Amino acid sequence: MSTEVVMPQMGESITEGTIVKWLKKPGERIERDEPLFEITTDKVDTEVPAAAAGVLEQILVQEGETVAVGTVVATLGNATAGAATEASAQPKESAGHFRSSHKPKTFQRKAKAANPPPQPPPPPAAEAASAHAERGQRLSPAVISLANRHRLPMGELLSISGSGAGGRITKKDVQAYIERRPTSPPFATPLQALQAPAPPPVAASATAPLPPPQYLYRPEPDDKLIPMSGMRQQIADHMIWSQQISAQVTSFTECDMHRIARHSDEHGAHFEEAEGVPLSFTPFVAEATVRALKEFPIFNASVVGDQIALKKHVHLGIAVALEQGLIVPVIRDADEANFVGLARSIHKVAEKARRHGLVPEDVQGATFTITNPGMFGGLTGTPMIAQPQVAILGLGAIQKKPVVVDDAIAIRPIMVLALTFDHRIIDGATGFQFLERIRIRLEQFDLP
Repeated sequence: MSTEVVMPQMGESITEGTIVKWLKKPGERIERDEPLFEITTDKVDTEVPAAAAGVLEQILVQEGETVAVGTVVATLGNATAGAATEASAQPKESAGHFRSSHKPKTFQRKAKAANPPPQPPPPPAAEAASAHAERGQRLSPAVISLANRHRLPMGELLSISGSGAGGRITKKDVQAYIERRPTSPPFATPLQALQAPAPPPVAASATAPLPPPQYLYRPEPDDKLIPMSGMRQQIADHMIWSQQISAQVTSFTECDMHRIARHSDEHGAHFEEAEGVPLSFTPFVAEATVRALKEFPIFNASVVGDQIALKKHVHLGIAVALEQGLIVPVIRDADEANFVGLARSIHKVAEKARRHGLVPEDVQGATFTITNPGMFGGLTGTPMIAQPQVAILGLGAIQKKPVVVDDAIAIRPIMVLALTFDHRIIDGATGFQFLERIRIRLEQFDLP
């Protein structure tokens, strides 16, 4: 009996993944928990292990192809009876999705309109894509996104010879075609916005056309074209959707870090010797943030239709910069950890991320995120919300500045805190109150 291998879900907002590399060939033997293939999403690049021992019968999704979570990507034969686990035959509803054990509280944000306005008809391009899909030519989101970026007309895209299963057009096919594409393509019908899934209606333009040609760059012969990695493309898509989904506003404040800086200088070496991890500024900010989240639960929430889900526990995302992009491992139940526990957890997940050792569970279910552009010298910035969260805290570089202390000028290490929040459910006053609470906790921190 064959065992199906499916595309796992790598994060709460991830609906698809890209096969980077198959580590086994059809006919080869594989043991349970042995890496079977590599995938990439905007949250993680990781190896997916086989959940059952057996022989790789058939590869259904080729390298470079992007498929939805839950899609069967391969089959295993001659597996030991009962060896298959939930990870390899998981239903689409969960598919590795992190779900906390509690039932979120919900309350109404606003009453539904008695007579909702009629929905606009789908864009003509989307109808055309659907028609082609019905005739058997299914285009993946990665293929559509790549075609849009290079303004490939519909007819030209569909004329590309596909190397995927059943003649399906893959991202590699499109990239190869673009490299040898003539300057003046023979097709005139624009592809426009073939996005999957379709974006929500926009009042100004329901069809969301591409920018006018004068705003799009045409590469010069001496330009070096570097294809975006799968992880970078996923990040790009996620950032665009984040801007479309929520009304994002950023508030700023300055925080005097002199007490924490002095404590770190005086006790950092002893802390590392005793606890086995370095004493950085991040756990101080993490603990202050977690305490503020308990006081302001609206920042530890998600929008669900016309309701707001308040989450019982804080699962803190800590952004880690890698060479190929940003990844956000998660500290589970951060609200139940003390300062030392947070310091150990933050160091552990950051090290796992840097050595590419993260597994799906490490990047799923964050309820609030902290990002630190200050480590690269950035004074401040306006971080973008990681959907479906409603806020993110950015940490700027700590710089010595002259400040007024008790009517006297003093030189203090100052850090700019930047809080981006979803203005749909959080008012500006609440945003500043939350940010101010974090600042006060940092300046008056109960030092360990």
